[in-house]
Amino acid sequence: MTRLASVGQLFLMGALAVTCASGGNTLAAPANEKTSVVELFSSQGCSLCPPAHRILQQLSRRPGIVVLSFPVNYWDYLGWKDTLARPEYGERQRNYAALLTKGEVFTPLAVVNGMRNCVGSDLAAIETAIRSTSTSLTSQSVPLSVHREDGNLHIEVGDSDAPPRHRSGKLWVATVLRSRSEKIGAGDNAGQMVTYTNVVRRLTDAGDWQGAPASYSLPLDALSKDGDMLVVFLQTGKLGPILAATLVDIDFNRN
Repeated sequence: MTRLASVGQLFLMGALAVTCASGGNTLAAPANEKTSVVELFSSQGCSLCPPAHRILQQLSRRPGIVVLSFPVNYWDYLGWKDTLARPEYGERQRNYAALLTKGEVFTPLAVVNGMRNCVGSDLAAIETAIRSTSTSLTSQSVPLSVHREDGNLHIEVGDSDAPPRHRSGKLWVATVLRSRSEKIGAGDNAGQMVTYTNVVRRLTDAGDWQGAPASYSLPLDALSKDGDMLVVFLQTGKLGPILAATLVDIDFNRN
C-alpha cells in the first residue's frame, strides 16, 4: 500500500532528451515544444514503489518528457535503509507537500511540471497531469540552452526579444545516473531488484533567475561525478511551475 505520513510526523521521525556530443555544441529544446518534467519520490521500503519505477522508465522513453527519481529516507526506520536516499530529497518533497498535498507526504509520489501531484504508480493519473499542466504552461515556456566549454557548463536562459513574464525563479542542475539497479534486502520489497531511471545523485542550485535573459556558468568539477547525465531545469519560485528542461549527456572525464 502507499506509504503515507504527515509533515509533522516526518519531522518527529528525526523531459525531451538532447545529447552533447562535443565540447562546443549548444543544446536547446525546440522553442515551440514544452518539455514536461516528472519527479518521482520513492522509497525502497514502499511496496508500491517498484511499479512506480517501471512506469517512470516507460515515461522516460517518450519524447518531450524528462523524468527524475528522488529516493527519500523517511521510511528507513521500518527496517531497511534506502541505499540511494538523501535527506534533502525528502525536504524537497515536504516543500512540495506544503504547496500541493496539504502537508501529506507519501510514496510513491509523482510531481508533474512542479504543478500537479499524483500517486506515482498510477500511469493514467500521471498522463492526465502531463496533459493538463503542459497546456497551461505552453505560453509560459522559456528558452533554455546549454553548452560546455573549457571545463565549464554554460547555461543561457530567456529571450532578449521577449518581455519578462515571470518575477523570479531558480535554475537547477541535477546530476543523475540514467539507470541504476539495487537489490532490496529487507522490508516489504525484500529480495526484489529495483531499477531506477534518472536517479538524482546531486541537485545543484545554479542560481536565481529574475525573469530577464541571464547567463550561468558552473565548473563541471563542482558537479558530482557519480552520474552520467545532467538535467538542467528552470523553476519559478523555490518550487513552482517548471518552465524549461533539458537533458545533457556529459563525460566527466573530458574538459
